[in-house]
Parts: sequence; structure tokens; C-alpha cells
Amino acid sequence: MLPVGAVTACATVSPDWIPVAEHTAHADCRACARALLALTTPAHPGLSLTALAATGTRKGPVGHQMIPGHLLSHCGKPLDHQRTPSPRACRACAHVATALQRLKEHAHGLLLPASSPCHGEPGLLWAPLGRGNLVTGHRRNPLTGKGFCDTRLSGPNPGALNVCAPCQRHGRQADAVHRTDTLPHMRRHADTLRSQASTALDDRASALRSGDAYTLSGCPDAHYVVTTADLGHDESIEVLVYLPAEDRIAALRLHRDRLLTIQRPASFHPVASR
Repeated sequence: MLPVGAVTACATVSPDWIPVAEHTAHADCRACARALLALTTPAHPGLSLTALAATGTRKGPVGHQMIPGHLLSHCGKPLDHQRTPSPRACRACAHVATALQRLKEHAHGLLLPASSPCHGEPGLLWAPLGRGNLVTGHRRNPLTGKGFCDTRLSGPNPGALNVCAPCQRHGRQADAVHRTDTLPHMRRHADTLRSQASTALDDRASALRSGDAYTLSGCPDAHYVVTTADLGHDESIEVLVYLPAEDRIAALRLHRDRLLTIQRPASFHPVASR
């Protein structure tokens, strides 16, 4: 709340704003979520924030304002960076840009939520759907989106005091496979890819394939893709990667429209992962 009243990133007006209590069921405003991306994501190197055409549009498409580091417009449309839009500007994008500017002007010293670390948090535990038991945390299987014990999950639970025993057991088995099979295989693949000719392209995260290497704005490290999974639950995809800088396998979540610079090998033989 500000002296001028409640100012929202999506310009929604209401006479009775109330805070959302912790651990309550609610749906986040998608426009506000996109605004947060715009406020916290560094711009993609080499691609200016010019107007871009939306995917699937016909000849002479309207130009949409791009969210930094994403092939996504302020109005929520996926963008095609290989097409030239018409001089006409999207009014919805302009409305959102105006709302964001108003937010910046009125919310001096605005404290934004810390962005999620690119490489995730090793050992992060999750809460079950419904949050019935927050004392026991679950290890999340990135290939299924559930706990390793097959429990449906709702979100991170860093305050958990205990670890689910089946998750602990099956998670350790998966870690052992990564150490003995996946990690040596991906070390060799990374060495090979660095020394061979490959195709480089800018594209969205949903275009990633096993064997690709990618970089993205805000992180200096290369990421080598072991496998990907699109669970269709939200706007993110699951990516299992090898991180040479840390010499480990990490499970990451990327917005499906996150803009990446992708290095694609001529061939890749995947290793079984779990």
C-alpha cells in the first residue's frame, strides 16, 4: 500500500485489497507474474527490446513489446523473433508498460522478491499438495513433477524438519545413477561439443533437446541438457542439465518462453536418466 493507494503491476483497481495469507489456496495474477519477469530478468544479449510479431499471426502482424529475456510479450502472447512486425503497436502491451512505469514512479525503493537461483537449490524439499504435513519434506522428481514417493507436490518447503523416507531412498538411488552413469557421459559430451562444429541459434526453452548446450541472460555458465520434460502443469518445463562449472547434474525449471542461446550438436546419444 502506497500513499496514493494500492498500485499493482497489472493496473487492476479494487476498493478492498487484502493480503493473501500464507499457505492458502489462490491463483496468481498472470499479468502480475509477467510484470515480475519484466522487472527481474536481464535482457538477452544481442537482442534489443524492439517490437516483435506474435507466433501464428498472418501477414503484417502487430508489434508486441518483449519481456526482457523472454520470447513473450507484455500482453502474454508468445513471440516470433524471426518475423518483422508491422508499425502498428499492440495496445495491450502499451497499457501494461504504462502500468509498470507508474509502479516504478510511485513505489520508490521497491523491494522485489529475490529471483530463483538459476541452478536451483540442491537438497530443496517440497510440501505435499494440500499442505497437510509441513513437518516432513519431499524430494521432487523433475521427470514426473511429483515426489520420489509419488506424492503430488504444491511448492518448496524449506522449513521442513524431516525428509520423507521413500523420497530419501529413491532419491539416493537416482543420485547414484547420476554419479556413475550420467555425470561421466555428460563430461565427455561437453568436451566433445566444445571441440566440434555445431549450430548456434536463439530460441525459447521449449525448443531444447537432449544434448543441447545453452546460455541465458543473468547466468554466465554453460548448461548441457541431459533430458527435458514438459509436464503441462504450468508455464515451466523441467530440464536436467550438466553444469561443468560445478561438475554436477542439476534439475532446473525454465519458463517455456525463456530466451536462450542454444548450441546444438550434430548428434547425441542420450544416457538413461531417472
